[in-house]
Amino acid sequence: MEQLISDIEAYCAREGVSPQKLLRDAINAQWGQWQKWKDGEASPTMKVADRIREYMKQNSSVHAIARGDSTPSRQPRQPKRKAGAA
Repeated sequence: MEQLISDIEAYCAREGVSPQKLLRDAINAQWGQWQKWKDGEASPTMKVADRIREYMKQNSSVHAIARGDSTPSRQPRQPKRKAGAA
């Protein structure tokens, strides 16, 4: 469980999303689910953990960049052209 929480936190920090948002998008979790996992009050099944890991794998900007995909926030800046230049 500690490894899953660590993986989720690392993914969320890298992607700029909250763990709650990740769980909502990946498994349609209720908003309080993340805190219950962190507090040890509940834990996901292996099937749910696998779904979360698959979602993170499929929706990672690191993998998108490696595939050559680009996102507006990650596009390199283009040099400005001078007026009158062809």
